[in-house]
Amino acid sequence: MRKIFVDCGANLGIVLKRFMHELPDHDFYAFEPNESLLPSIRENVARARHSGRVEISRSAVWTHDGTIDLFLGHHESSTVMPGKRVPPVYDQQIDYSSPVPVPAVDFSAWLRRTVSPDDHVVVKMDIEGAEYPVLANLLAEGTINLISVLYIEWHHDRFPAMSRAEHDRIADAVSACADIRDWD
Repeated sequence: MRKIFVDCGANLGIVLKRFMHELPDHDFYAFEPNESLLPSIRENVARARHSGRVEISRSAVWTHDGTIDLFLGHHESSTVMPGKRVPPVYDQQIDYSSPVPVPAVDFSAWLRRTVSPDDHVVVKMDIEGAEYPVLANLLAEGTINLISVLYIEWHHDRFPAMSRAEHDRIADAVSACADIRDWD
């Protein structure tokens, strides 16, 4: 049995570094589509001095492989999802007028290729609204069952088009398959 930690939305790599210290016996995979954040992720990984596998992918976690538009804002609020409201605390709204095409990875297919049902897989998912289509896809394909623990930051409150009922439906279905821990 392998022990695996997957950071979906690695941002600056601070959380990744923390988990590398807390879970020294795990292999680590990180996904971050914002190219300008990759040097910080690499620096934090180097500081962690982890001797196991660490792979960093410059791609957005998504429902299929290919390219997707990334809409930039504050480094903690960039998203692939249209219509996001950013809290005033960030003092920088998302620029929907200048999308940046970025690689996208089919997270369900990636899980199927990378892990086995016997593995202990911990996922941290902070992907600014894309958690809903990604998790719906994992549920539809049954690959949600490959995740043991899911740390997640939900963003339903930042998307006017996302109803609380739809959020609850997806959250409840995911909770039936994995140990869910709120992340913020």
